[in-house]
Amino acid sequence: MECLDELIADLGGADAGTRSKGPCGLLLEHLQAARRDLLGSMPGEYALSLRQAVESASCISDKNARIGIRTRIRSLIASEVPKRPPPAGDRSGYVLPLPVPVAPAV
Repeated sequence: MECLDELIADLGGADAGTRSKGPCGLLLEHLQAARRDLLGSMPGEYALSLRQAVESASCISDKNARIGIRTRIRSLIASEVPKRPPPAGDRSGYVLPLPVPVAPAV
């Protein structure tokens, strides 16, 4: 989370939830969405927001800065995306709940 916050701050979007009117507004929106998705435990949405941020980094005119930002975002994708649960066939360590009867309507 700290790396994501630093990245947002470095791009001038430290105030989460505000939209930047600069040339990199879309990039900041994707990074802020990724932050919300991470906090909300939505790994699929988090990964999507980061992939969209990589694509949106084209707004950075300085080639070296653009490469650096994309590298930082890709490292977030590689390191912080929560691991997926094991396939359905591998149930070791998982206890499946019993069905709960539905209460009658009142």
